[in-house]
Amino acid sequence: MKRKWKTIRCILITVCLLMGIQSVPALAATKNISSVSVRVGTDTELGEVLPSNIVTFDDSLEAHDGTYAATNSTKYYVRDAEWVTSTSEFMKVGQEPRMRLYLYILDDDYAFRGTYSANNVTVKGGTFVSAKRSSRELEIVVKLNGIKGKYPTPSEASWRDSGRGRAFWNIGVEEDDDDYSKAITSGYYDVYLYRGKSLVKKLEGYKGTSYNFYPYMTKAGDYTFKVRTVPYTEAEKACGTKSDWLESEEFYIDEKHVSDGTGQTEEKPNTEHVGWVLEGNTWYYRYPDGSFQKDSWLMVNGLWYLFDTSGRMLTGWQAKDGLTYYLYDSGAMHSGWLKAGNYWYYFNGIYDGGVEGAMRTGWLVNNGRTYYLKSDGSMAEGWCEAEGNWYYFYPGDGFKAVNTYIDTFYVDADGIWRK
Repeated sequence: MKRKWKTIRCILITVCLLMGIQSVPALAATKNISSVSVRVGTDTELGEVLPSNIVTFDDSLEAHDGTYAATNSTKYYVRDAEWVTSTSEFMKVGQEPRMRLYLYILDDDYAFRGTYSANNVTVKGGTFVSAKRSSRELEIVVKLNGIKGKYPTPSEASWRDSGRGRAFWNIGVEEDDDDYSKAITSGYYDVYLYRGKSLVKKLEGYKGTSYNFYPYMTKAGDYTFKVRTVPYTEAEKACGTKSDWLESEEFYIDEKHVSDGTGQTEEKPNTEHVGWVLEGNTWYYRYPDGSFQKDSWLMVNGLWYLFDTSGRMLTGWQAKDGLTYYLYDSGAMHSGWLKAGNYWYYFNGIYDGGVEGAMRTGWLVNNGRTYYLKSDGSMAEGWCEAEGNWYYFYPGDGFKAVNTYIDTFYVDADGIWRK
């Protein structure tokens, strides 16, 4: 009887185990999300502060007003968003406020990959800055497109009593807050001098709020000038609109007091700010003739920097001419090994051959050891198939195992696993 009971118990245990196995779904391989797409925007205007509330929604194809962060993916959604840029800062024309988005997985069959760059993150309404993965969440920092706005019209265009022919004007901002005043205007102006309806002298992109026109008053008549605020930097020119004109009252000069022309000068390019120029949170490189480095590499003090088509210095992961680079927060190009997230990458050094600073893929021999870098640039670890053969790369260190056993599997002098 006891023996029969043992047999029955074994059968019951076996049945339970089989039922348990059948009840456990087959573990499907988790699929990496190779690329992500988001849309961001704000209706914040010149001189305003960023709103504390950012609306998040899951249909980036629909038009949306206000300040928002969105995606239309079915695999992930925007769980939250916050400003990196201070919400107490008055926005300037061309300023690109930074926003941090938190993307969260919707479908358990998918997972975020270890690293993302500008190559696989699409940002509508802005540009990619950085990405960091944490479990089921992906944290992305983006720069929104530059703040747009029309500059305020200058005020009180008039002639100084203390000097014949000296024009002056105010910036057109009545606020006493100095930070607000600096944000709302560029500090540069177009100023035109007229005698009657004839244009006598033209100043464009002039920095200052007064100018001595007397050297150009060589004929008797009624003189007036008009002034408007204009964008100056490349970012301001891309996003800013010139103010309306403000015209002065007439200033009459007779034959007895006309100028002999002494003191007339040709206006030269403003060279007050040359070299590195910081506008908002963005760096530019300006030359003495007023032009900016654009859409190319520039070496400064032995370090390489990359600039986009608007002249902005780039940082983080960047693609250029089909190659991938990594630029520090300082903008300087990285070379050698780099750990980003949970993965290692290698970027050509000056003596490695190939394009300096470009991310490597495929086989790499470095300091006498052999590594394999996958198509996304990440260093292989553990067992990995490459070019039709299986190899083992020591986890953490990443170099190829040769002439040894990995558990019970032998890899030969070339590192190839032989059955």
